[in-house]
Order: sequence, then C-alpha cells, then structure tokens
Amino acid sequence: MNPEEDLARLRQKLAGLERENGDRMYLVDQRAAKAVEESRAAEDKLKQDTGAALDALREQKRRAEAAGGWATESTVGDKVEDDGDFGFEEDDAENERRAGYRAADEPPVAYRPPAPEPQAPPPPPLPVPEPEARPAGRHRRAAGRGDDDDFADTDWLAT
Repeated sequence: MNPEEDLARLRQKLAGLERENGDRMYLVDQRAAKAVEESRAAEDKLKQDTGAALDALREQKRRAEAAGGWATESTVGDKVEDDGDFGFEEDDAENERRAGYRAADEPPVAYRPPAPEPQAPPPPPLPVPEPEARPAGRHRRAAGRGDDDDFADTDWLAT
C-alpha cells in the first residue's frame, strides 16, 4: 500500500468523524434548547398557579378580617348565587312528556298501544343426554360435577 493512499483514507475517515460529531452536537444543542423552553413554560405555569393561589388566600384573609377575625365558611367561602338550583327542573318536563304524564288542564292524548306481535311456536325440546355411569368410591362426587381442576389421578412424581 502506498502511504499517500493511507493518508487520504485517514483524512476521509477523520472528515466523516468530524461530520458525525457535528451532527451529534447539533442534536445535543437542539435537545438542550427544547428542554430549556419546556422548563420556561413549566415555570410560567407554576408562577400563574402560585399567583392565583396567593390571590385566593389574600381574599380569604381580607374576608376574615372584614368579619371581625372570624374565619368561618360563611365569611371566607365562595359565595354561591342560588343553592337550591341543581338543574333537575329542566329535565322533569321532558321526562314527564316521555312518560305520558299530563297536567290536569291538558286534554287527554289519544294513545293506543301497538298490537302484540304474534308469537312464534316454541322450538322443539333438546334431547336430554343419558346420565353416565357414576364411579364408585371416594371420587364419585367430583365425577358428578365434571370438575376440570380435579388432579386426584395425577402422578406428580412422574413428571
């Protein structure tokens, strides 16, 4: 082999390694930039959540001080507009309409239930299998049940 060819091959290999190293460094830089961006986003969200919690605590403290220092549920709790409105009233009218209920002042609705469909004749009875001969002895009950987990006849030392 010629030393000049060896040198050219080594330079080519070195150029390939430099290119691969550059690509890897680019990927590392991209991952680092992405991690920094995600960290900033998480930090901003944490700041917002913490600010909201602090505002809520300040409001509770203000309400307690306004009530003479008594921090009770009625003073520091959130005010509810209407405690008795659960939203079921809207459903009642629709449910009553579906059930066929009517108010006393409404005229009766003519309704005839659909005629029952003619019943098909019942299928012929299936043949009853003949009972098998029951073994005598201590395993008679297990054989009658058809238990798949009966390992009484297994020779555990043979396997």
